Amino acid sequence: MRLNALRWFRGLLRRGLTRRRTVEMSPVRKVRIREEAPTDRFVLIIVLMIIFFAGLIALEVIHIVLLGTWNEVVFNGIMLVVGTIVGAVWGRQNG
Repeated sequence: MRLNALRWFRGLLRRGLTRRRTVEMSPVRKVRIREEAPTDRFVLIIVLMIIFFAGLIALEVIHIVLLGTWNEVVFNGIMLVVGTIVGAVWGRQNG
């Protein structure tokens, strides 16, 4: 069951990260839509980053619940992972 959920999630990410570009064609057919699917390596990196993000969020929540204080180091890790995900996706879409 877990493996099927991972495959479903990777497929969802693959569809979301697919680039759609319009290419000029002949005067009869004005444009054509070209899809560029992301590589398996890129999708795996994004999946791992999302897993790291969820783990750091859980760690921060546990720290707040058990100790009652905010952990700045874990929060900085969360921001690092978010920045990496946003930068990778932004670079993929605009690059």
